[in-house]
Amino acid sequence: MGGRPGRHLGWTVRITDTTEIHILTDLIVRTPKAFRLPGRRPKRSPAYRALVALAYAALVTAILAMALAGPVPTFVGSTGDAAPPALLPASAAVAITVDGGSLRAPTAPRTVIRPAPPGLGTHLVAPGESLFTIAARYGVSPQTLAFNNGFTDTAELRAGLPLVITPPDVVVYEVAEKDSLLGIAQRFGVTAERIAVLNGIEFEPTDLLIGRRLAIPVVDPRFPGFRLKVSEAPTLIAPRLGIPVYGFITQRFSRAHPGIDIAAPAGTPIVAPDDGTVTASGWHAGTGGLHVCIRHDWGLETCAHHNSLNLVEVGERVLAGQAIARVGSTGHSTGPHVHWEARTNGALVDPLTWVGGS
Repeated sequence: MGGRPGRHLGWTVRITDTTEIHILTDLIVRTPKAFRLPGRRPKRSPAYRALVALAYAALVTAILAMALAGPVPTFVGSTGDAAPPALLPASAAVAITVDGGSLRAPTAPRTVIRPAPPGLGTHLVAPGESLFTIAARYGVSPQTLAFNNGFTDTAELRAGLPLVITPPDVVVYEVAEKDSLLGIAQRFGVTAERIAVLNGIEFEPTDLLIGRRLAIPVVDPRFPGFRLKVSEAPTLIAPRLGIPVYGFITQRFSRAHPGIDIAAPAGTPIVAPDDGTVTASGWHAGTGGLHVCIRHDWGLETCAHHNSLNLVEVGERVLAGQAIARVGSTGHSTGPHVHWEARTNGALVDPLTWVGGS
């Protein structure tokens, strides 16, 4: 069959001053020779007329759909010349259409800028350094340093190891499966709000992904269930001590009596002379009865003997002034008192040497 080339049927519809719809059908019509007479318009077949009617119906449907949807927004690309929309103020309300209805947001959508958690540093352990000397250098407790680096024994420290260094009152915690913000907060004795603010947590569990490292602000560096074993005698760094119990000194330090006896009523609290780690808590193998020993952060170890009751466990972190035992008269004793000893590098020394004003 011959015939002249057919034509594409197309229309242009203007919706706004800047928006047009171009509709181009893929309909190509060729009029058969049998219907073409010289000097006359070609006769339109019923099929042709039906196809043209369908094209017009499609055009009308598109126009109605655009009218119901409202004005067409203008999108500006890299070469667009339309002016950018004005920014809404933070207090402006925004209407959002959802499935034919509308929701009104209290504020304009915006990106939330979260504060970065406290910065973490690193320290490469040098020969001769100990957990105590490194902790003193950065102003953190040995427990904080050990906890954040996975140590349970001071002997685990080796030259060349990189250590994570945190601010003094911050613990690094990695989120585990089934963790919740409230559960983590209760574990470390802080509020969930403090953890959320410090780490920029706004949505849970979206912002509490497994494996995320959080900075936990702690009230003091005592961690429930964490015990640090002190395997070596550290060098004295910055000696200072308080009195374990207030009473009357009935016997001073001498070669025959390597300690200080302080008489006090039975049951009086015995407190830690300074921050440290409990190295002994139980019955003394010799004559001291029930006793508690503490390795202080700066190196000295002190012990309180003849106690009626011990309140702390080996490996526990204690703070200056914290009750560790109660005055008693266990072991070889003539009455309620505390036999207070101090030891450094294996030698017993006079503890009053490091008490201010003594």
